[in-house]
Amino acid sequence: MASTPASKRPLWIVVGVLLLSAAALWGSARLVWIEVPPGTTVDGAVTGDLTGSDLAAWPTPIALFGLAAVAAALGARGWARRVLGVLLLAVGVWVLWLTLGGSAYDVTWTGRAPGYGSEPGEPVRTLWGPAAAVTGGVLMAAGGALLTWRGHRMPRMGARYAAPGTQRARKDPDTELWDALSDGDDPTTRS
Repeated sequence: MASTPASKRPLWIVVGVLLLSAAALWGSARLVWIEVPPGTTVDGAVTGDLTGSDLAAWPTPIALFGLAAVAAALGARGWARRVLGVLLLAVGVWVLWLTLGGSAYDVTWTGRAPGYGSEPGEPVRTLWGPAAAVTGGVLMAAGGALLTWRGHRMPRMGARYAAPGTQRARKDPDTELWDALSDGDDPTTRS
């Protein structure tokens, strides 16, 4: 059965959604989550603005997992795609729980460094870093849900190169006769 562009569309939607999810999670690790005024100390050390990778270890590995899931979605088929979809859905929900639960913001502010005592300001949470993580989690969960729901019907990318069946196309009988004569066989003696 030949795959039409319409039958490949859900697969390419999953691939695109997972790539966007990985990019959003990768970006959330690099974006500032907490703007820290000069001279503020965390665990006794002066620190600058805190990015997602400073606050949590999970954004970058989950982004890499999303990229690996693209390759798995393209190569797997049947129940393996459904298992991958359930796993992606669970990881996407877990990312949302980690981001919205606020555990990434558990930072112990230890005060002000000497010489910065008169500087005004308190650490402020930003919007863009967590928003990118939430976007990545939602996209990963959506890609997982689509893969779970429709994955068994999606074409496999390597299917084009699978070995054909043992049935060969029949030649025209007249062509077979002429080929036999060309090879030096007498086609009238065959049974």
